[in-house]
Amino acid sequence: MAEYHVGCGAFGIYAGTLNKNKTMWQNKTEVTDEAINSVRDYMVQELLGGLDCSKATTSGYEWTMKDGRVVELRVTVREKEGIEK
Repeated sequence: MAEYHVGCGAFGIYAGTLNKNKTMWQNKTEVTDEAINSVRDYMVQELLGGLDCSKATTSGYEWTMKDGRVVELRVTVREKEGIEK
């Protein structure tokens, strides 16, 4: 059975299979929008408790790079301006 991978390139996010040495794509499909939407939905569900949950409105992940800088990936749910609950 093929082992699927996801990776990024100069023009988007790709999913597909790699060659035996895992150094080059054997075949790939551009999945940028689908991947970003999936990560968004996962983060809302796992970190915020879902769209209908009010336990939090913002959360995320962070990673420290080798040079000490921090990369932060955050999701926030907010009311649209001009709309009151």
